[in-house]
Amino acid sequence: MIDLYIDFKCPASYLALQPTLAMSDKLDVAISWHALRSHQAPLLQEKPDEEVGERHRRVRALARQKTHMLYAGVQNLPMQFRDPPTSADMALAALCVLTARGDDPLAFITAAFSAYWTGDADLDDGDIVAALSGAPALPDAESARRQLEAALKQSEESGIFTSPTYVVNEQIFVGRENLPWISEILQPA
Repeated sequence: MIDLYIDFKCPASYLALQPTLAMSDKLDVAISWHALRSHQAPLLQEKPDEEVGERHRRVRALARQKTHMLYAGVQNLPMQFRDPPTSADMALAALCVLTARGDDPLAFITAAFSAYWTGDADLDDGDIVAALSGAPALPDAESARRQLEAALKQSEESGIFTSPTYVVNEQIFVGRENLPWISEILQPA
């Protein structure tokens, strides 16, 4: 079993989806999906009087974005960055509702990632989220948001703070670059 913590607005989570699903299929290992709110910094504008620290943060953010775009190209995935990144809390809450019910959230996860990264969908809007494929009925948005906050608190208490984060055999792995190692751990003995 793989516990996977994702955030729909996180480019690394989006890029981890297909390789993770391929590994799961190849090894016949189930994935338990978890919502996680991660911090996504906006791109900083160059200023004529910027300090070294400001320039460093701006250049690093731009380099991260270019790296994500490179890997999106390798996977043949469309990817449009938003600046600043927008909230995806209602979609994360919907993911919590699906997993709490024991429903398979994969269709919804795929639709939410696609809506955010290839379109301009507001994943904090309940009506937009409800229209996504595989979305649960959310009769009470506030209750769904409370479920999300409880899940986020539990994640934080478990030491999960960014996405994508994989938990395998009680070991925590941050980022899809760990998939070969995770695959090795999950190989049948």
